[in-house]
Amino acid sequence: KEKERLRLVGERLRRRREKGQLTVIPHPFWSQGIPMWEMARRHEKLERDLKENSDLCIVKGDANYRRLLGDRQWELSIPFSEVCGYWPCPLLALRTLKAEMGVGMDWSLMAKASKEFPNEWMINGHFGVVQ
Repeated sequence: KEKERLRLVGERLRRRREKGQLTVIPHPFWSQGIPMWEMARRHEKLERDLKENSDLCIVKGDANYRRLLGDRQWELSIPFSEVCGYWPCPLLALRTLKAEMGVGMDWSLMAKASKEFPNEWMINGHFGVVQ
């Protein structure tokens, strides 16, 4: 059943790409190890393209999420929008927790996760964020 759902999602994405409703923008910036806020300074055209032409940018994965945060330790409950407000268009970040950093987390959910997996809930890959 799960494989079928994934197949259907893949089909929907393929159709949207064929219709020009979904665009993948290849650029060296996506694979560089620099904080994402450096886009404005180092890759002005990419930032301008996102600002002028994108309804949504999806960033996924632990390494890219850490780049969004500048690989810095933030207060876990600080709103995601405060830290990533520099992004030039609406942003969706998808991440499985594999490093002890993050933002925009609810204290009650963190307490529940910590109770279930003491000392490892942020690194064991059992939890994630959609922000």
